[in-house]
Amino acid sequence: MVQSHYSVEFPGLSDRLRARLESLGVTLALLGTDGSVTVRSSGRWVESLIAGSPQFTAAVRQHLPLLQGLSGQAVEVWQGVWLIPLPGDHRRHTWSAGTAPPQPVALLFGDDLTTSEWLTLLCDQQRIDREVALARIDRTALLSADQIRRLARIFAWLQHDALELDSRTAELQVMSRQLSESYEELSLLYRLSTHLTIDQPPAQFLVFACRQLQEVLGLTWVALQLTEDEPRLDELAGRVFTSGDVRCDQHALHRIGKVLMLRQGRGRHPLILSDTAVANIPQLSRLANQLLAVSLVQGDKHLGILFGGDKLDGSPIGTAEAKLCSALAYSLSIFLENKMLFADMQAMFMGTLHALTNSIDAKDSYTYGHSERVALLSRQLAAAAGLDERTIERVHISALIHDIGKIGVPEAVLCKTGPLTEQEFALIKMHPLIGARILGNMRQMQDLVPGVLYHHERWDGRGYPYQLAGPDIPLFGRLISLADACDAMSSNRTYRGAMSLEQVLTEIRRNAGTQFDPQLAELFVKLDFEPFLEKTREHAE
Repeated sequence: MVQSHYSVEFPGLSDRLRARLESLGVTLALLGTDGSVTVRSSGRWVESLIAGSPQFTAAVRQHLPLLQGLSGQAVEVWQGVWLIPLPGDHRRHTWSAGTAPPQPVALLFGDDLTTSEWLTLLCDQQRIDREVALARIDRTALLSADQIRRLARIFAWLQHDALELDSRTAELQVMSRQLSESYEELSLLYRLSTHLTIDQPPAQFLVFACRQLQEVLGLTWVALQLTEDEPRLDELAGRVFTSGDVRCDQHALHRIGKVLMLRQGRGRHPLILSDTAVANIPQLSRLANQLLAVSLVQGDKHLGILFGGDKLDGSPIGTAEAKLCSALAYSLSIFLENKMLFADMQAMFMGTLHALTNSIDAKDSYTYGHSERVALLSRQLAAAAGLDERTIERVHISALIHDIGKIGVPEAVLCKTGPLTEQEFALIKMHPLIGARILGNMRQMQDLVPGVLYHHERWDGRGYPYQLAGPDIPLFGRLISLADACDAMSSNRTYRGAMSLEQVLTEIRRNAGTQFDPQLAELFVKLDFEPFLEKTREHAE
């Protein structure tokens, strides 16, 4: 709370109590350690006359032990002249060694002042006509002894209430500031959480986070430097993300970020530099006069550092900004850790699928690598068809496991070198249904089932297992059907040799509209087949 000039005039006296007493017409004064009484808030002649007399000072000095530090009680110094020590809060003031603060007091007159011999003596000494002095006394302000004593207790209660109000006001101000800071923090984190989507590129989210922090803190610029020592960050490792007016190139900013990471280490406490020149970091002082930096730490891993410089309004960077920056750094640490965990799980998932499909394909040396090549072509075709990145990924996985149902087909039938009997071919045709049943109980793979179940359906309705036709065949099935046929024709079989790529594409064009979706077939023949051929050579070896 800002102290008024009255707080200086009456040290330790609550502003609220001072204002209330003065509104009641109470004369306030300061009691010195030498017994002097200095009237500060009253311009009335009689109070100043009495308080300034040596006799009154001498009388007060005799009562000093009773007056000093006493509150809630009235002391009659002269007949009809009372002093009430006022309670104060001297913790709000500092005093030099060997000095004591003056004691605020209220100066009140009793109803026996007009007959006081002291007043008569004082008038004689000052050569003042007693009747003139009495005429200048406000007789309506004269109180009985009991009234003065009750007022003393009331003054003590008023001061207690005033101090309590001051304390509550201070607490409210602190709470208000904390609520404001918490609101800014929650608002920032809410905006980040609503902006984060599962299919959003992580780099895009990190740029958004830097921009939000810069706007909320009012900084000139913000940068996020990620560590190069964590391979699980993949494409994010070592990168710098910025927002605002960063007046240096990426290489210089990268070097500054690396130095800050080394100095901060895995410490979680924010660093505030009020003068970057003392940091002795090359080019930093050109970039900013003040700096705020917080490490990104998750467990025992140091993932990077978030730092920014100079407030746009020129104000100093303080603890409020540091708290917000720490909150964002903590959230980004969790985001990066989750990204790494997701990448680990994805790698484990894909590794498991590859191992499973390879074990199926390896039953027949002629089909080794078949599922992987079909997945590659299916991904390319899905991208050419304009599907979104997530759907392309799901097509790729569905194609990778499109033959998983062959687990349920006897190996003797799968590996038979001669022509298949009608019964054996019926068993082969069961593998889409078997695969669909295998995946049917896995909630996370429900969207993959159409590719597994319908990749042997034909556009003309002569496929299996349900003889679906045209657009009734789900898209995943139509996509994988083309890739599956292409690889089958490109591979050696016991009953024929591998066809050349030109022959394969000719067959696909010829069967567009009968076996294959004509629009997808037109896209398929225009794909870049070099990755497919490279993978074919790799598997052949």
